[in-house]
Amino acid sequence: MDGLEAEFGDEVAFMRLNAIEPDVMQLQQTYGLRGHPSVAILDSSGAVAALYFGPETAETLREELNKLAE
Repeated sequence: MDGLEAEFGDEVAFMRLNAIEPDVMQLQQTYGLRGHPSVAILDSSGAVAALYFGPETAETLREELNKLAE
């Protein structure tokens, strides 16, 4: 994720969450996240555009982020 944060700069907000915090548990339920790692990519309106469970490559995440930028 660090490389993607640098690449997308201010265009994308990245958040890392600790799954055992109560507020985060609510977010997990809201967005359908399960386990660690999980990645939710939201569009500009806050709707889930993509969900990934388990390790994912930077290239896959980059492609999804670029699709949203189009």
